[in-house]
Amino acid sequence: MPDCGKATDSELVFQLRKKDHTAFTEIYKRYWRTLFIHAFKILKDEGEATDVVQDIFTALWTRADQWQLESTLNAYLYTAVRNRCLKAIAKGSRRETFVEELTSSFNEDTNTTDASLNVREFERLLEDGIKQLPPRMQQVYRKSREEGLTHKQIAEEIGITENSVKTTMHRTLNSLRIKLSTLLSLFLFFLK
Repeated sequence: MPDCGKATDSELVFQLRKKDHTAFTEIYKRYWRTLFIHAFKILKDEGEATDVVQDIFTALWTRADQWQLESTLNAYLYTAVRNRCLKAIAKGSRRETFVEELTSSFNEDTNTTDASLNVREFERLLEDGIKQLPPRMQQVYRKSREEGLTHKQIAEEIGITENSVKTTMHRTLNSLRIKLSTLLSLFLFFLK
């Protein structure tokens, strides 16, 4: 394809199915920024929004030869980003999400003082879970979730690659999710 910049989305998709790197690059250039903004509006976290969009484009490239587009490219990409964002939120990948889930599970007749005590107890359990992590995982988690740094900023500050930060965060969140899911279930059970 001589000039991908003038190609329609349909033409780019056709070329992408043939694993045409130029077509993929053009799709990336056309949509990355708007997809990032879309993800950021949902997640309110730059690093997570970047991860979601990168994951979408990685999947797009790796499955290009078997990809069947049933709508417009634009609609497909926006839907994919929205779904990945919702999945990230559902997995409870942010500290605030853990606390919000706990808080929202209270009955309306629950005493406000009891609720704030329970939230503090859950935060204590979360902090204990963080302290049980290996030092590198603790460091990356705290820089991301407590200091609000992006994966790139953390990588530069610690002196590791951005991909290592992403992998470490993924392992950390999975570990915390496993440790806290049982506690959260028990915690919610006793609130009723």
